[in-house]
Amino acid sequence: MNKLAIICVDDDQAIRDSLEIELKKTVSDDYRVEMTEEGKEALELCQELLAEQHEIALVISDCIMPGMRGDELLKQIHILSPNTITIMLTGQAQIEEVSNAIQYAKLYRYIAKPWHSDDLRLTIKEALNSYLKEKKLAQFTQELQEKNAALLKLNQEKNEFLGIVAHDLKNPLSTIQIGADWIKTDYEYLSQKEVIETVSTICTCTGQMFELIKNLLDVNLIESGKLKVSFNLVDIQPILQSLVNRYKPFAEAKHIRIQFQSLEKHYMALVDELLVLQVLDNLISNAVKYTPRGKKIEIRISKTKNLICCDIQDEGPGICEPEQPKLFRKFAHLISEPTGGEHSTGLGLFIVKKLVIAMNGSVCCDSELGKGSKFTVCFPINHTLGVTHSGLCE
Repeated sequence: MNKLAIICVDDDQAIRDSLEIELKKTVSDDYRVEMTEEGKEALELCQELLAEQHEIALVISDCIMPGMRGDELLKQIHILSPNTITIMLTGQAQIEEVSNAIQYAKLYRYIAKPWHSDDLRLTIKEALNSYLKEKKLAQFTQELQEKNAALLKLNQEKNEFLGIVAHDLKNPLSTIQIGADWIKTDYEYLSQKEVIETVSTICTCTGQMFELIKNLLDVNLIESGKLKVSFNLVDIQPILQSLVNRYKPFAEAKHIRIQFQSLEKHYMALVDELLVLQVLDNLISNAVKYTPRGKKIEIRISKTKNLICCDIQDEGPGICEPEQPKLFRKFAHLISEPTGGEHSTGLGLFIVKKLVIAMNGSVCCDSELGKGSKFTVCFPINHTLGVTHSGLCE
């Protein structure tokens, strides 16, 4: 960190020498002290110090000098560095100059020449203390403003969150209520087929609500810092195979082919088995949701020296470039819609990203509108290996 600077300006060499001695006694080596003999030179020095990221705490200037007067110099320095405190030295009471410095240059005090050593040193100490207190107060104010802005953003997110949750719960609840009331009031007039269809609708709606609530609980667990990760050497291949088997009936119902490619028997990674299952389940589920009828999904697992990587590639609508940055955000509802009327909470990929990062992995998406999407999730073989990946990485 650069030292705070003090600039002294006087056209009299003897005065400059005396000021340097007084400053050494007062501030020792805690500050960078610069001596100049004229206003123009002092102004250029000020610009150089500011360009080098130095803070100028104090400027002590003579009042009457050849060229630029002291009050004009202090005014110009105040424009460049508004927080700098200034002290003016004067051999005689220059009311106009002092008044200008007070009004335009944050003048702390003017001191008559010849000065009393104790008075000058006390004034310098008090001026520097004043600068440091103002600096601390400004930092505190900035931190307070940042925290306030963060709270406002948090409150806005909370309101949006409640609005989305209310909307996503209201629709299935309304359907459940209508279906239940219909069965209750007209049961004796309904056919078995109508009852089964209505109950099936109720089951679908409760499933949607359960999915949303489960995702909300997962998000709360992650954001509260209570997510526990249990690292073990886990074979990713059988996890993928079990998920492929699970989703094949859903894919076949939409005439979608799932192709799984695995060249080796074992793909060991240091991960949490349950979290890996949740991550891959979400990605494969999304692929089935967003792939149109009659298309295919390709799932591949591969191994490098450092990583185990899983690719889930679909032939869905793809993601347009403007929407890709919000892909892993909370409640990200994109233009693309599930192709079979399936439900989406907008939380799945947000949770995926957080879980993958918790396991020291990476998740990426390569997508182009109209050409499908490929999600790649990579896990390290051990904790000492970092994970990097090209594409839209999170």
